[in-house]
Amino acid sequence: MKYFISDTHFFHRNILKLCPLKRKKGFEDLILKNLRLQLKPEDTLYHLGDFSWVDSEELLKVWRELPGRKVLIKGNHDWHFKNLELYFDEVVEFSTVVYVGNRKVLLCHFPSKDLRTYRYRELQEKVTELYHSENCSLLIHGHVHWNPYCVFCGCHLNCVKCFNVNVEFAGYRAVSEEELPLW
Repeated sequence: MKYFISDTHFFHRNILKLCPLKRKKGFEDLILKNLRLQLKPEDTLYHLGDFSWVDSEELLKVWRELPGRKVLIKGNHDWHFKNLELYFDEVVEFSTVVYVGNRKVLLCHFPSKDLRTYRYRELQEKVTELYHSENCSLLIHGHVHWNPYCVFCGCHLNCVKCFNVNVEFAGYRAVSEEELPLW
């Protein structure tokens, strides 16, 4: 089974202030507990970026003990990390395409269009181009956090069908391939 998760932001204390209605103290333990309950040794977990704020021996030990294969598609907060290959079986710089059933799915940290900011506009354009050139059925992304103004992504404006797997929208757990809006 394939699972998808993003924006865990382990040990990112400021995220509690940025998303106070969704992030509570101890959110890291909740994410790890849910992953332990979900993942089996034969599963693959795709982490769509913004994994952790700090490199931690404690997190490394707990993360490596999680069952299954773990693949990171880097997000903007992962660019400074030097040891990601210790945490993940595979590290992808920007995006990858996987099949879910017979459907092509683009995995990337960034949406096709972020309505909240103009930052990373060139990366969002790249996502849109990849989605269409690869003839994908779905973009799975993160990056866009819950906010009280209900301004999220605008992927539909680029004719991109998307699904945001940020833990704030997914109940602090990974989303399984069976839950994806592909059919």
